[in-house]
Amino acid sequence: MLLFYPRNEKLYMVCFSFAEGPLAWALIVWRCSLVFNSMDKIVSVFIHLLPGLVFFTIRWWDPVYFAAMHSEGTISRESWPYTENKSYLWTWLFIVPLVVYSIWQLLYFLVVYVLRRQRLLRDPEVMTSYRELSKKAQKANNMWWRLSGLLGDQNRLFMYTVLQAMFTLATTALTVPIFLSYELHVIFQMLKVSAAVWNGGNFLLEVMPKQVILKEKKKMEMHPIQDRTQVQNLVEADKSSEVVES
Repeated sequence: MLLFYPRNEKLYMVCFSFAEGPLAWALIVWRCSLVFNSMDKIVSVFIHLLPGLVFFTIRWWDPVYFAAMHSEGTISRESWPYTENKSYLWTWLFIVPLVVYSIWQLLYFLVVYVLRRQRLLRDPEVMTSYRELSKKAQKANNMWWRLSGLLGDQNRLFMYTVLQAMFTLATTALTVPIFLSYELHVIFQMLKVSAAVWNGGNFLLEVMPKQVILKEKKKMEMHPIQDRTQVQNLVEADKSSEVVES
């Protein structure tokens, strides 16, 4: 959208909030890992990381885009965009993105859990955001899994919705100070990259060896069964050959 409306600072601020709000913080909270031999993990990291880097570059380092932002009747603006007006910033970096996000979440809920409810009940393999995230949380047995179970397993979806709302509110609010401070924005970029690299290193050094060991154990457990099957096949073959000879 910004390609078609490069002078629309309000649209830019809303997109900035999405890129550096819930999307960016999900990389840290859900421990996205930069693992180069896993296409799924690389794509996940890039989806959460690259939009924020693009908006960071536009916000602080792109003189062409910076010059394109000007108020009506003036050639340029000393303070872009209205950084002296905090109500303006909170409106377009916090309130409007929350409204848009809430509408999207409502439509998602209606489509997935109302219109397509029977499909979900019939096929547990169909992945939704809740199923995917809860699966990861349960496997890791982390804080999010324990929090979502405070009201019992039957209310995990409700607790997930509450936690998601709290997460969205907090991370969207943080976009305002990030937008105002170059130093804070740089630190945030470093934090995101460091988290992805750290999680990737932990995966390669801790998770992957455990997966290999578990796979080898399964192979060891399967070998005796295969050996017995081969022996039985040989015995049956010998018996059949004896019958043919007789």
